[in-house]
This record gives sequence, structure tokens and C-alpha cells, in this order.
Amino acid sequence: MIGYSMLESDKLVNLLFTEEDRLPRTAVDEFIKRGNSMIEPLSKIVLEESNWTKERPEFWTPIHAVFILGAIGTQETIAPLITAIKWSEKYNVDWVFEVFPSIFGKIGMPALESLRQFVQDKEQDWYVRTIALQGLAAVAVYNPEAENDIIFFIHSIFTNKEENIDVRVGVANVLLDFKRDEFKESLLAFCQEERRFREKEPFPIVAFDEEDVERIFSTNGKHIALYTRDWLSFYDEEHIRRRQERWKTEAEKKVERQYEDESEELLEPPAQETPKIGRNSPCPCGSGKKYKKCCMGKDKINITI
Repeated sequence: MIGYSMLESDKLVNLLFTEEDRLPRTAVDEFIKRGNSMIEPLSKIVLEESNWTKERPEFWTPIHAVFILGAIGTQETIAPLITAIKWSEKYNVDWVFEVFPSIFGKIGMPALESLRQFVQDKEQDWYVRTIALQGLAAVAVYNPEAENDIIFFIHSIFTNKEENIDVRVGVANVLLDFKRDEFKESLLAFCQEERRFREKEPFPIVAFDEEDVERIFSTNGKHIALYTRDWLSFYDEEHIRRRQERWKTEAEKKVERQYEDESEELLEPPAQETPKIGRNSPCPCGSGKKYKKCCMGKDKINITI
């Protein structure tokens, strides 16, 4: 076994550039153990936009940096992590995008004010603002003494009719996750408001309707799985093994498809099935947005991971 504790810091950081998604948990634990001394080099990786555009093996570098900064979780990690929300969305790095709420939830109260400010910045993309809102909700999950203050702040954005409608949809899903009775009526009213708004669109699909709200409020407990993910499980040996098997299988299928294409190129092509829409593909409604930022999930409530 490699003695990661014996490595100089620059050599430890270099592993993030070379080990792809096979970086072992023992190496990650060494980063976390060194704590504050690792924040600067990890932040540099996260803040450099070009690092988010790399191919393998460097593709995984900012992902590791985000995961480790989140695990270190001090005040100094908050600003680079918020910047990472923007870069990960811009370059479709969903590996980290989907765990930011949990990361900020674990950081807790020190992240509260920075997230509030980011959420209120209407110059930011509505989708990244939604992730910051989910981060605030995660802070509430881990700090129940602050839940009222946080959730009422989130609700104030929801009731602001001058806000972006898609931000308000994101907030509504957070409120549905928490299922507080005092917000039920405003959620029901929003169903009608969104329906009227979507009628102007070529493909009017609403995020949820009154029946969905009633169904959710009839269930027990909060839906907090989105806010409590263990992102460091990425480094579990079993998860690493499964990913390698997945990459191998996908590579083999790609070769098979190429062979089949070459073998059948003189034959009349078969009728194509309706293709699945990738989350980062242009939305078929014609809005010009990515599918994940437009109609994806608007035919059902997205309250679980």
C-alpha cells in the first residue's frame, strides 16, 4: 500500500490529475487530515475554469477537488465551492452538481450567508441559484434550530412574483420536501399560477399540480435524501469497482455498435425507436434551453434522489 502520509503536498495533489476515478479513499483521507494546508491548492483547481473542460484523465481533477474541499468544510472552502457550482453547471459536470446540497449541508451554518447572497443574485443562472437554495435547505436539515429562519427565507423567494418562474419552481420543490402545513395553500395557488404561465409556451408542461401537492402532504415525514447524500462514497472500493466495470461495458458496446454499423452500411437502415433525450441535450420543446433546465422532470415531482 502506498504511504500517502509520506508524500509531499504537491505530489499528493498531482494524484488528482492522474488517478482518474480510481483515487483511493486512503489518499482522500490524507487530504482531509492535512486540512487547511490543502485548501489553497484545491481551490486553485476549482477556480480555474479550464480545469472543468479537460478530457480524461484530467476530467476528474476538479471533481476530486470539490469532494475534498467539501469534506474539509471550513469557512475558506465556501467561496471556491460556490464558484464550482457555476463551472460544473456550465460544463455539465453532474458528478458534483448533484451533491452540492449535501456538501453545503455538512458545512452548515458558516455557509449560510454566502448562500443567501448567491441565491439573491439575479445575475446568476436560475439553475445554479436553485442548487444554492437546495444547499440552504440542507443547512436547515443539519441545523434544525435554524430551520424556521432558513425555510421562511426560501419561502419569501417563492412568493416573490417578480422572481424567475423556474427559480420559484425549484423553491416549490424544496418546500414540498419539507411539507410544512403553513405553505400548503401557497403551493396549491402556485399550481394555477404556473399553469397560466406555461400556457404561453409551445409545450406547456407544469412541474406539479394540485393533486401532486395533496398526495405529497398526505405522506409522512420530510423528503431529505437529496440533502444528505454521502458524496465521499465515490471513493469506496466497491463503487470504484462498479465504475470500472461500467466503463468497460460501455466501451465494449461502443465497439460492437461500430462493428454493426460497418456490417450493415449497405443495408436499408431499420426504423429507429424514439431516442431518449439526454439531460444536456437541447430541449425538444424548442425553447433553446438544455433539457435538464427546461422540461425534464416537469411531468412529475422531483423530490427524491
